[in-house]
Amino acid sequence: MSLIAQVTSYPYGISSPDPVRLLEEAGFTVRLSPHQRKHTSAETADLLGDVDVLVAGTEPLPAEVLQAGLPRLKHVARVGVGLDGLDVAFCQANGIAVTYTPDAPARSVVEQVFGLLICLGRRFIEAHEGMRQGKWNRLTGTLFTGKTLGILGCGRIGKQVAEIARAMRMHVLAHDIVEDSQWAQAHGVRYVDLPELLRSSTALTIHLPLTDRTEDIIGGKELALLPRGAYVLNTCRGEVLDEDALYRALQDGHLGGAALDVYRKEPYQGPLQTLPNVILCCHQGSCSHDGRYAMEMGAAENTVTYLQGSTITTDRVVWLPGMDAPAVSYR
Repeated sequence: MSLIAQVTSYPYGISSPDPVRLLEEAGFTVRLSPHQRKHTSAETADLLGDVDVLVAGTEPLPAEVLQAGLPRLKHVARVGVGLDGLDVAFCQANGIAVTYTPDAPARSVVEQVFGLLICLGRRFIEAHEGMRQGKWNRLTGTLFTGKTLGILGCGRIGKQVAEIARAMRMHVLAHDIVEDSQWAQAHGVRYVDLPELLRSSTALTIHLPLTDRTEDIIGGKELALLPRGAYVLNTCRGEVLDEDALYRALQDGHLGGAALDVYRKEPYQGPLQTLPNVILCCHQGSCSHDGRYAMEMGAAENTVTYLQGSTITTDRVVWLPGMDAPAVSYR
């Protein structure tokens, strides 16, 4: 019986055929997404009846979807880092290995943050849109040298953001439930509580996993603590930020601008689309050719390594049969 790897992550194998080739050389028949977009739960479930490995994207994978893969499904290889929407407890209960590629998308998101930040501060998108309409508006914006960047969530991505911000001669404050004091001292970063982070930040960038603790962590009350004219960037998960409160804070002039790559419901349709000082991306922080290649190859490598019974790189393991508990926290 042929081994089948169902890919629901999209895109996959577009930048390079290497990930698909690696799976095929290991003996898998590879089925790519038939929908070429983010799947619904029903669409994913319909594909799982004869699948050994699911190479998954950010589509929801609750118990009722994973159930459709039993008893054959033995591995969920996540392309990327987020575990929200994946029922890891169900996987544990049914012996389904879970792996991911947490380092692979980091640099792509980091570079996106600074592209968005500078475009916000200097109003480049507004000028670009004006030029398309035949207008010559030389807009004046903000220089970030000497300003304070607040980083909410200082893990893999947040730390790299901090290091670049310091190279730009920005002051950097961070808030996280786990503080790496040795790293902070070495890079001139100061950990503070959330209210101080908000009150002191010219720009706030959010880099949190979605958990019960982080959902709605930034609402109207928190946005009101930011200085007038501050900027907000969210490139992690839409559910951590109250979009309606953000709209109100932008519309009434309290905030200077915002940039979002993630939303509570995707594709996003809503009032933020009407504001000139908002940059909206399509959940594409990881979508550099280099970043996608690293994510896709990482998931393929995890799949092949697990099949062969070899040791998967520790920082790519979420849960494997025989482990007492997952190696990382999840929602």
